[in-house]
Amino acid sequence: MAAREPVVSAPACRLRGVRFAYDDQPVLDGVDLELAPGEICALTGGNGSGKSTLLGLMALLLRPDRGELELDGQPVFPRPRRLLDRELVALRRRVTLLHQRPALFDDVVAANVAFGLYARGAPGAEVRERVERALARVGLAGFERRPARELSGGEAQRAVLARALVLETPVLLMDEPFSYLDADARPLLLELVAEARERGAAVLLATHEPGAAASLADRVLHLEGGRLAG
Repeated sequence: MAAREPVVSAPACRLRGVRFAYDDQPVLDGVDLELAPGEICALTGGNGSGKSTLLGLMALLLRPDRGELELDGQPVFPRPRRLLDRELVALRRRVTLLHQRPALFDDVVAANVAFGLYARGAPGAEVRERVERALARVGLAGFERRPARELSGGEAQRAVLARALVLETPVLLMDEPFSYLDADARPLLLELVAEARERGAAVLLATHEPGAAASLADRVLHLEGGRLAG
């Protein structure tokens, strides 16, 4: 009996020759990147280097001016004729982007954490279970009915992490997460990122602090002059 060929999974996200410009000023020019399932990649670069733009493209919130983008083996840009609007929305929901300056809605903590789950059509019982589990994981067990505006700064940071990680998407993008976290929450972030990798998520963490993620990342890339190196 012939031996089976090993299963090679498609990259969680792939960019080839991607270019993006603001007002004809190129920010990214010829970017090639493959992010594999279960991989943590740290992305470094100075202010204005295009890190946030790159994450926005990978989250399908921006469209490249040129080049190819695939998500989980599915061509997204250039947009195939068969890719309908509802399918593009479904692909976006396979990615979680934690913005550089995240904010909570003026609602109770549970509603904040549950927002993305309800947007994805998760049933109520599942939402409640996952929200409770996520809040417990970040040290906010019992905070479900607490108004978000009454949280301390550190508690709000943990609620933001719970809202991002409760989705358990195949791709997790984080834009300068250390810039808004206090010292107590930083080790928690690293633990949660490691857990995301364990469940097979691909993680890209853009940061000005490469040392903070170096021990965790499988590789470190540097963005400069619109191109990636590393």
